Formats: sequence, structure tokens, C-alpha cells
Amino acid sequence: MYFELKDATADILAKSRWRNELCDLPLDLISSEREAYDIQAIAQDALGFERKGYALVGTSEESRRVLGLERPIYSEIPASALLAATKEFRLPTGTIGVQCELVFKMLRAYPEAGEPINLDTAADAVLDCRPAIGILGRRTRRVFVGDNAAIADFGLHVATICGDHTGTLSPADLAAIEITTFLFKQTVFAGTAASVMGNPLNAIAWLADRLSANGRQLQANDIVATGSCTAILQVWPGQHLAADFGRLGQVECIFG
Repeated sequence: MYFELKDATADILAKSRWRNELCDLPLDLISSEREAYDIQAIAQDALGFERKGYALVGTSEESRRVLGLERPIYSEIPASALLAATKEFRLPTGTIGVQCELVFKMLRAYPEAGEPINLDTAADAVLDCRPAIGILGRRTRRVFVGDNAAIADFGLHVATICGDHTGTLSPADLAAIEITTFLFKQTVFAGTAASVMGNPLNAIAWLADRLSANGRQLQANDIVATGSCTAILQVWPGQHLAADFGRLGQVECIFG
């Protein structure tokens, strides 16, 4: 894809997100992962929002199957799409569903120079952890299956709704967290945090490795949303979703 086409594609994606409209871009023509992330970055720049961190999608086998992904993907989170203490959220056009996930806040830059990237160092670099609901959606009318289309389309990220701050748990305790989701107080799905790469801290290590390969690193106060701990849940306007994360607390939202 020519650079001019990358610019034009990114501009249309940004306008579609800003205006809450769907577009007719042939995102299946994107030829490489690098090209897809370039388009995502240009589109984020076009939106002009400060970035608050990163959202991961497809970090569990079940979520990849539902979303048609071969591997995990990520996107930056615009400040306007990171929400706290939000009890109501209007679902935009193109919503796919929601994922119940963990959100980490980074204590420091990671990895530091010469630091190995693994579960233990990721745990050391984290300040705290919160329960969260991630909203997923597309900006295209046609559904394109595959990693490159999803990456370019803001990594399918729409918004991240965070619960209260909690603190930190040991890696073993984090992996053992059980998550139960409720729609109108009836149990819908259950899962464990271990469904995210065996341990949600591995999602931080995976992201740090990907960023490091491109000469970048996580920074202090960055947010990292880990991807779904349960199945991707389809929701509709008027529904109330609550997710219980055990020792990490709860997060809930009414969708409009």
C-alpha cells in the first residue's frame, strides 16, 4: 500500500471513529502487520488525543476464535476512551461486544536498559491493578477477518471502562482470580485471569517485548488493558452488565 493510501485510509478511519459512522474501506487489502500498525498510528495522530496506554485484544484462545484473529494485537488508548467511574455508556455504531479484563498501571518504565522481559520483571514494574470492561467495535460496514484489518481499525478498541484501584497481587494470586459476568443479575459467563496468556502479567511482558522490538517501551503511569478473561460478550442498549473479579472487586455499566 502506497504511503499516500495509508494516510488516506487512516484519515477515513479517524473521521469514522470521531463521527461514530461506518465506512467502506477495503481493509483486507492491507498487506502486512507493519503497514497495519502504521495506519493505526497515523489515525491516532489524526484524532489528536493524548494517549494513556495500550489495549490488548485476542490474548485468549476463545477471544481470538470469536474475533477471527491468529495472534494478539494491541492499540494505544486515547485519553477520551479511558473512562473511570462510568456507570452508563452509549454503544457506538459497529460495536462487536465487550471483554471483561484487567487494567494495570505501570510504576516505572519497562523494560529498563538490559532488563529481561518476563513475568517476574513485569510484576515488579506494575503499580496497581483494576477490573475493567473493554468495548470492542469496528469502523467498517464489512466485517474483515484477520489480524491486519483489526490492527489498522484501532485494534478493534472503542473504550475501556475501569473499576476502582485495588493494589497489587502476587502473580499466582492474579492468575487465580475468577471472573463472573452478569446480565440483569443472571450469570452469563465465568472465567479466570489465567485465560490471558496463562497469567495477565504475561500480557504486559508480551506488549513490552513487541514495543521493545520497535525501540519503544512502556512508561510510568501507562495503562495496559490485558484483553478478555472471559468470552467476548455481545451486549445491547438497555442492558446492565456487572463483572465480579473476586478480590479485585467489581465493575458495572448500563449500555445505552
